[in-house]
Amino acid sequence: EDSEHFIFFLYNFLISLIIPFALVRHILKASSFGEKRLQALEKIGFFKGDKNSNKSIWIHAVSVGEVNVALKLIQDLEGILENPNFILSTTTLTGARKAKENLNKNSIHVYFPFDLKFICKKFINFYKPSILLLVETEIWPNLINVFNEFKLPVVLVNGRLSNKSLKKYQRLNFFFKSSFNKINHAFVQSKNDFERFYEAGVKEDAMSVTGSIKFDANSASPKNFNENEINYYKEKYVFVCGSTHPGEEEILIESFIDLKKENKHLVLAPRHPERFNEIKELLKEKKLTSILYTEISSNPNDKSDVTIVDVIGRLLDFYEIADYVFIGGTLVDHGGQNFLEPAYFHKPIISGRSTYNFEEISKKLEDLDLLRFVSNKDEITHAIENMEAISDPLKQEIDLWLDESRGASKLISQKICEKFKLI
Repeated sequence: EDSEHFIFFLYNFLISLIIPFALVRHILKASSFGEKRLQALEKIGFFKGDKNSNKSIWIHAVSVGEVNVALKLIQDLEGILENPNFILSTTTLTGARKAKENLNKNSIHVYFPFDLKFICKKFINFYKPSILLLVETEIWPNLINVFNEFKLPVVLVNGRLSNKSLKKYQRLNFFFKSSFNKINHAFVQSKNDFERFYEAGVKEDAMSVTGSIKFDANSASPKNFNENEINYYKEKYVFVCGSTHPGEEEILIESFIDLKKENKHLVLAPRHPERFNEIKELLKEKKLTSILYTEISSNPNDKSDVTIVDVIGRLLDFYEIADYVFIGGTLVDHGGQNFLEPAYFHKPIISGRSTYNFEEISKKLEDLDLLRFVSNKDEITHAIENMEAISDPLKQEIDLWLDESRGASKLISQKICEKFKLI
């Protein structure tokens, strides 16, 4: 116990050295008293509004993908509980935007506070959460420790843990194992995740394999394009590259140049849309013309080679009209983004080998012959050139798998309410 106290003291000391620099960075980024300033203040425990008078369910989701999971969970919990209050925290600005656009009047959004003990205590006293739901893999030692001190449950939902992440935690096993051990229950996606979380320190009897909420959160077709946008892409062969990272765009552009398809058109949707100027410069170097997605409605007759998606939240629209899809974060060592979104539209997919964030889903899509793994520009071009049409029997098989995989959100919601007596 003394060694654990010393480790936490050291951890807090190191964080306290980092926070002033992080705060200055946040404030310097803010050009006015806008969202970035709010983010910085909430991170250090300056919360807006009045103290919460009702107990709330706190859900932490890092960014857009985790927010989608959290929103589905909120929807199902609202179907079970009577007038529940939710606090949905995010780390990123894009996650915040997604949360604020979709939360109802009984729910509030806040930015996730720094993991310092006094800030965590201040958060609990201000917002009065009765339970903490951490989405996927969010292990914050001070926060978990403080919830434990307040005798409030910490629950991991949609838990996933790759081999790569497990090894990182095990390097500091003497520190993180106690945090994993204090998780009251972990609802994990697969048997592999179960085994890894057990190795990390979660108690075996405090885990359930419940599948992935991502199957529930990404099942609807949006159809949000306006008439000009629909017409702009109608006669084109559209190669959509979703959630791309630095180091991937150049490979994809070179592959597109080599592609022998009539009326070919490349859509680059960077993981961080603010990178659009950087990508425009790269395209100029390759002698390709480009247009921003937000410019298409006012320029429906544009003849550019490439669309750069400079907004968030529109990937599903592009996947729906795509002829071929590349999933970003896979040619670089980032573990991949959401493979399920194009699968719902039966789109042929290519991906690099780094898929540890969607390990089992990507393997299943490969088995279904909807996904091809590639390593370089020539393999990308070859895969697209030799694509076979998706047959009706294969579409039915994909739909059956997607249908059978749904239901995790309702199951987890019910189990949380029963196990922690929220009803």
